[in-house]
Amino acid sequence: MKIYYLAFLLVSTLSFSQTKKEKTFVGYEPIMWNTDKNGNKTNVDFENPKQKWYHKNILKIKKDSVFLDRIPVSKIGNKTLYSASDGAFYYYKGILIKENNQTKIELTEIDCDYCAVLISKNKNEVIPKRKLYGKITQEGIEVNNVKINEIEYSEFLLRSETLKGN
Repeated sequence: MKIYYLAFLLVSTLSFSQTKKEKTFVGYEPIMWNTDKNGNKTNVDFENPKQKWYHKNILKIKKDSVFLDRIPVSKIGNKTLYSASDGAFYYYKGILIKENNQTKIELTEIDCDYCAVLISKNKNEVIPKRKLYGKITQEGIEVNNVKINEIEYSEFLLRSETLKGN
């Protein structure tokens, strides 16, 4: 009887485990939320001048679908620190568009955690969802003027992959 339980456990584990690692593309976009003494925008944390803030852009392409998570991180040297709430978490879904020997990316925001929300005084006004545009070239991927060229492999789904588009 023990052999049947062991076989069932082994088959169940192999059947329901996500073990395939998928390629994701990564780029860092400075979060320019502070102003220095000269009036210039900066991503330096004034409480810790060695710490700089970024949105880590994690992009995944599946067939003609594109998913992008923009999560806030700070860096001190080579060390990356992940934020629990500072900096806002943006989630986008989109498509690849192939035309005139170019591959373009069109993304629409589907959710955002810890984000400021634009509210109209006119209750009937529909505020359009934020869109981002990008392209894939021989030099790599660029979305919203951010180069997304580093490659990571992950066995986890992006949050934008699991959200329903509104």
